[in-house]
This record gives sequence, C-alpha cells and structure tokens, in this order.
Amino acid sequence: MNKAEVCQVVLRDATRAFDRVYTYLIPPELRDQLVVGCLAEVPFGKGNRPEAAFVTACRQLEEETPYQLKSVLRLLADRPVLRPDQIRLALHMKNRWLCSWGDALRCMVPAAVSAVREKVVRMAELIDPAEAASRLADGEISRLGQLRVIELLLDVGAAPVQEIMSACQVSRSILSTLAKNEWLRFYEQEIRRTLEGEDDYAIQEPFTPNPAQAEAIGRVSRALTSCEASLEGCQEYLLYGVTGSGKTEVYLQTAQAAVNLGRSVLILVPEIALTPQMIRRIRSRFGTMVAVLHSRLTPAERYEQWQRVLRQEVTVVVGARSAVFAPLLDIGLIIIDEEQEATYKSETHPRYHARDVARLRARDHGAVLLLGSATPSVESYQRCVSGQATLLRLPDRVGEAGMAVTEIVDMRRELADGNRSMFSRRLTQALNAAFAGGQQAIIFLNRRGFAGSVLCRNCGHIVRCRSCSVAMTTHLDRHAAEPADSKTAPVRLICHYCGRITSVPERCPACGSRLIGRFGAGTQQAETMFNALFAPAKALRMDQDTSVGRTAHERLLDQFERKEAQALIGTQMIAKGHDFPNVTVVGVLAADLMLGISDFRSSERAFQLITQAAGRAGRGTMPGTVIIQAYNIDDYAIRLAADQDYPAFFQQEIAYRSLMQYPPFAVICMVTISSLQEDEAKERCERLAEACRVRLKEEAAFAHVQMMEPARAPIYRIRSRYRYRLVIKASGHELLAAFIAPLIDGLDLKKAAIALDFDPYSML
Repeated sequence: MNKAEVCQVVLRDATRAFDRVYTYLIPPELRDQLVVGCLAEVPFGKGNRPEAAFVTACRQLEEETPYQLKSVLRLLADRPVLRPDQIRLALHMKNRWLCSWGDALRCMVPAAVSAVREKVVRMAELIDPAEAASRLADGEISRLGQLRVIELLLDVGAAPVQEIMSACQVSRSILSTLAKNEWLRFYEQEIRRTLEGEDDYAIQEPFTPNPAQAEAIGRVSRALTSCEASLEGCQEYLLYGVTGSGKTEVYLQTAQAAVNLGRSVLILVPEIALTPQMIRRIRSRFGTMVAVLHSRLTPAERYEQWQRVLRQEVTVVVGARSAVFAPLLDIGLIIIDEEQEATYKSETHPRYHARDVARLRARDHGAVLLLGSATPSVESYQRCVSGQATLLRLPDRVGEAGMAVTEIVDMRRELADGNRSMFSRRLTQALNAAFAGGQQAIIFLNRRGFAGSVLCRNCGHIVRCRSCSVAMTTHLDRHAAEPADSKTAPVRLICHYCGRITSVPERCPACGSRLIGRFGAGTQQAETMFNALFAPAKALRMDQDTSVGRTAHERLLDQFERKEAQALIGTQMIAKGHDFPNVTVVGVLAADLMLGISDFRSSERAFQLITQAAGRAGRGTMPGTVIIQAYNIDDYAIRLAADQDYPAFFQQEIAYRSLMQYPPFAVICMVTISSLQEDEAKERCERLAEACRVRLKEEAAFAHVQMMEPARAPIYRIRSRYRYRLVIKASGHELLAAFIAPLIDGLDLKKAAIALDFDPYSML
C-alpha cells in the first residue's frame, strides 16, 4: 500500500493566536506540482473556509494519525513563489521580531507578485481632468492622500492602482472614496512586461583603483573564496570612506569578483531617489544580468523582475529595503550602501531592519556582507571595535579637488546684524559667486512645507491637528490662482501624520487675537526666498511633496544634472549618494533643527545628515564650499560634522550610549498600545506593565531585563487614536523576545491595537 503524501503549510493571513504549522494531504492530481515554496489554497477551520497558505515541507506520512487530515484544494500560482532558504529566514524573523509566519513570508512574496497572474491589471484615471484641476484649485480636498492621488493622475493621466497606492503612500480606501465621489474611475488594462530603460546603458570598463580601494577590493575578494554557510557568523566588512572616496567602485569590482565565482550579488540602496543613478552604474558593468526591485515599480514590472530572479536569469539584484528578500540562489555578496540610513528600518509590521535580515541571509548562504558609509551607524562601527566585523578605510577623495572647505555661520549674529533672511550673508555671497561662474549649488533643509507651524504671538497657542497631537505644518497652495511670494503666498495647513488639510485661521482659535502667524521655515519657503534673492537663477525643489509619482525623483535629478536649474533645494533625500561634479556650494539651513528631539539617536542623525549633505560639494575638478547655518553652533554633532571627523563623533556618542545602556549595549523594545478611547489604551498598557513586573519578580532568567514605567507616547494621538507605550530593555534579542512573547499573546486587547518595535528608529 502506498503511503500518503502530505505537506506542511503556514497560513498567509494567520494571527498569532493560530499561527502554526498545519498538515494537509496532497491530492493525487497535485503530487507532481506541489513542492516546497508553493502558494496553495487549503480548507481551514470548522467551516472549511478557503485560506491561502505557503507550503514549507513535503513528506510521506509514516504512521497513521488519530485525526482526519484534510486535502489541499488547489495551487494559487503556476510555480513556487518561495525558496527553502526564504522559509528558514521567515522562521528567524518570526522568532526575532515576534511576527507571524504570514507576516514574514509576505515580505518575501510582495502582493504584486502573487496578485499579477493574468495579463491585465486594474487601472485608475480621472473622470474629468479639467474639472478635477478646477475643483483642486477651489480647495475641495480635505485629505493629503486624496490630494496626492489627484495630482499624480493629473500628471500621468492613468496609472495602475497598486502603483498609485505605493507612490502616493495611500490605502485602497482613499481610491474608493475618490471613486465614490466621482473623481476617478477604475478599468482593466493589459499589462506590459518590460522595465523602462532596461536596455538604456553603455558598457563601461572598471576604473583603476587607488591603493586604498585596491586593498578593500582585495580583502573582500579573498573573503569570497573562503566563505561557508554558518549560523555562527558571516564575514562582515564595514567600508568607511569619506564622501567622494570611491565606495561605489569598490562595490562594483567586488560584485564582479562574486559573479566570476558563479555566485549572485544583492545590492541595497537606501532611497528610491538614489536607485536610478546606481542602476545606471551597475548596468554599465553587468548589462542585462541585473534585476531592479523597489516600491515604485508597477505591479507588472515588479512581477516580471521577481520572476526573472526566480528563473535564475539574473545574477545581480539592486533595490531599496524590500529587495533584501529577493529570491536569489547562492548569494555570494550582499552590499548595503549608506548602511546608516533609517530607511532600511521598516516602519510597518514586522519592523525589521534590512541590515539584520541581510546578516541572517549572509550566514545562511555563506556570503560576505559589505556595509558602506561615510557616516557609519554607531552599531556597525562598534561591531568593528569589538571584532565582530572588519573595518576597511577609504581616507581620501577620488579626484583633484579634495575635501570641501566647511564654515559654520552663527545665525544669532546674523539676526543681531539685521539679516532676517534664511540665507546668511556668507551663503548668499558663495551662491552668487558659484552662479556667476556657471556652477551649481545644493541647499539642504530637513523640513518640508512652507513654515513649521502657526503660532499666536498673544497667547502662545499653536494650531494643532484635531486628530493628532502635533502642530499642523504650513504649505503653499500651489493650485491657487494668486502668485506665491513670501508675504502674500496662499497657504494651507497640513498634518504630516494623518494628512488632514485645513485653512489658516485669521484669528487665534484660543484668544481671538489677530497676532497669529507662521513660525519656522521649510523647503517651500526656502524655494520662494531663493527665487526672490537670486533671480534669474532657478531652483528645483525635491521633497516628499514634489516627488509624487513613480519617476518624479529621476526627472528632477535629470533636470538638475542637465543644468536646467542652478540650485537643488530639498530635504534629506538630496543629502546623500548623489554625484554632481558641477556642484561647488552646499548650504545647510537650520542645522540645529535636527537636535533636541526626544530620541537617543538625534545627535547621530544630525551628524550623519550634515556630513552627507556637505559631501555633495566639490566632487568634480573644482573645490567645494560648505556653509552650515545654525543658532546652536557649539553642539558637538554640528562641530564634528563640519570637521568631517567621524572617529571623534563616535567616541563621544559611544560613551553616552554605554552610560545609558542604549544600543549597541542593549536591545530596546518599544511596545505601543493605541485605542480610540484614551482610558482603554492607558488601562491595557498598565495591565501589560503589571504582567511584566510579575514575570520579572518570579523568573530569575529575566533578572537583567529592565522596564520603564508605562507612559503616554510623546505624540500621544495619531489619526484619533490615543497612544501609550512601554519601553523594555535587555542584553540581547533572544532574551527580550522570550520575555515579551507570552505576555503579548496573553494580553486581552479588546478594541485596542498593539505594535512592537525592536531597536526603534523613532521614539515618538
């Protein structure tokens, strides 16, 4: 008698309450097709409702079971969507970040990949673009998400629904609301399978490396030949090089060494804005052997790129954070460019860090992990100090110009001397000189919008969002008919957390005074003031408001590279990775704006952004000048960033981290409980805290776990949900996860929601 064949599956949409491995019979008609990694449909529960499930193992049933096994219903994809190593990775993620099997595996099988099976995709377009533009100018939109969707469709005409949701960062309900209100309509369209610009490259020979580059390339290349899969560790290198020192050439030549050994390469970049520039350089070396993965691909493009990887048609994958899950075989090298960037940290469940996932994949594949940065994260540099990773240095810039000359301007003195402009006299002088010589400039300000907030100078009242406990930000209304200058610019207030849009009050809502005005400055005001001061010089603005749309980043950067504008003004997306040889001046406005935030990483983040922004100047043959403007010019982060002195900054920061037992000396888990009712959020958080106290008292294994008292989150209300949090620290991830897991699973949340964030990048 033939033994029955069974498979083990995990449900794609299970909650932690029933998240485990289930066993199903494989029906005879599926035995030749159903293998590990398949996406199947199974009957689940008493009602046998169909549920999507991932197959994690297949075997013969060796003995009879005391219960009746159900059979798999059907396959949901023509070929496996997962590789065995990805299933192993999902188990590690489940244990480390306390997510479900489905949460982890959905990271590896994006919705677009499993959804795009036929040759059609759901599209959206405006019903009447002219009317939409007119209604937009009349201020009929009250939500930022809806505004972004309409602006995108006015720009591109029509777009796939999945792309709109990704590019505009909105949910499907936003589109449904617009359709219900007769702004847009949906329709089906045949999809295309090719990526724009895929054949647009010219083969380029490698550059001759300088001695420091050659040493780094040699060290990594030798490691590639000796790596073996090991859960104990992987060969990890940190490439620390000043801005413009040629880190990308090291990446490309070590990637070529891995490919020559018959192994695949995974390259991560932090920003979508950096992806086009990096893709061009990688394609110039590897041609069609490259697949591109990032969130602004259309569903059809993402599907095709993913399938190329699964079919082993490519050996190099480049992309943003989610590309770390690419289904590559035999990975030999994983490169993370600008490894310090916060964009590598997921802000949605599971809140993984791509660097940690990359480390897990490198161990499983026996790969080399190469991290690169001019301003390494404190955690990564400490790994070199402790011997867990090897430090490689690129101390000098490539080229003739050398490092830019940096100056700090005290804006208190500017104000005392009567200069109320955002631009100091020294920066104005440097910009005028650059423009007169046919050169360009980059102006960095890490706050978008027109002004920070609206403040009453009579009673001190700040206009806040009705749904969130944050000040609303002033933005120029670029759809209004009036001209936009610094004094008469038509403005509106936008909440950056929930997207609510409202008008600026003429009187203070608290005291009725007319002494109410804009306070602080953002990139829109910088652009407006630049146009007034430096005409006929032209500026382009690059921030979240101007980068709506799949190709917006690339279009703006191409315009600047073609010298269609003399200045590029923007937030942190312009501060790193870009290489414009004609830029000789960089201005950093309000450098101290990034300090004093309720976050232990605020000094590190300020140092990194200022250093990276400064690194955009003088990358060609002409010397560069960097002007850093601040009111608090004595802060060590600003001083050391101006000196480009990372080792000195690290010594300051690591002493503080060690004293306070912050990462990398401990692991933090921030547990946030939210509810529409404040009392419920507070009560659930206090109940969890009490369960923690009991466990700490009764179980000696957790003696070194520390818990802070439950408290209201710094931003205690977002989208009308009240937020309370509990911060817990331990010496390691395994200990902390083991402590928290049973407490979370045993907590009755009622109508509240819970979010876990290990080593959070925002404590707000």
